[in-house]
Amino acid sequence: MELSQVRHFITLCQTLNFARAAERCNVTPLAFSRSIERLEDEFSGLLLFRYGDMIQLTELGRAMRPQLEAMLDAADATSALSYAKRTRSRVSLKIGLGPGVSAVDVAGAVREVTMMLPEVTIHFEESGPAALIEAMLTDIIDCALLPDHCDIPERLNCWPLYADRAVVVLPKNHKLMEKSAVTAYDIADETVLLGDRCGDFVDRLSAITSYSLHTQRYHGSTSQILDLIAEGLGIALLSDRFPLSPQLGVRPLYEPEISRRILLTVVAGRPLNPAAGSFVKLCRTQTFS
Repeated sequence: MELSQVRHFITLCQTLNFARAAERCNVTPLAFSRSIERLEDEFSGLLLFRYGDMIQLTELGRAMRPQLEAMLDAADATSALSYAKRTRSRVSLKIGLGPGVSAVDVAGAVREVTMMLPEVTIHFEESGPAALIEAMLTDIIDCALLPDHCDIPERLNCWPLYADRAVVVLPKNHKLMEKSAVTAYDIADETVLLGDRCGDFVDRLSAITSYSLHTQRYHGSTSQILDLIAEGLGIALLSDRFPLSPQLGVRPLYEPEISRRILLTVVAGRPLNPAAGSFVKLCRTQTFS
């Protein structure tokens, strides 16, 4: 299987038209058709049905498309990084992190970028969804990880990366550590520490239950709030994917369970520099456990 065959097939999936796909790939229609036929020979089955110039994917074609897209994304990411390394381009990668989103989950993709581009500068910007969206639209940051329930404009492309859920973060010696899981009723009398960067789990919990939670708002980093929890000033609701100190305890929240999906977002149609473009493609091909 040749990479050009994969590229031809993915382009055909996007255009659903042989003539337009061949033109976009800068090959003759005959050469394009033969490329698709050779790919079908590789898979021992038809990938599409033809209706003149128009096409429809077969069941095999639909099954193979995401696999081939991932292969093409990975190849393009490697090519872009290699070019930037050869030309020693000085580039930056500016990533926005929405409330309660940790950099841990994209550390693998960041590592790959920095290995290929040792001179790249990595910037992380933590803020609310509206501020990060505005920063992307004004070209201040390259991309952002945002929760799926925020208001994302049509100008952004979005890809789901992973799902997370709310957990209760407690001091190690807290009485709720005796439970295997915690309910909204269990924390109704607790002081819940709330920060702008913790996520909106508390607001969502208050909206779907009849309990009036006692909250204490702090302006600062999430790590500072975690320090206060360790000292017994209260508890917090955070993502189960957020890295915690061994000095803290954690219990799942259920009744109700609060979950969300985290999306990778970029401005549609805007060219990205090699570092940012490779980061996006690496994230899209990464398997998040």
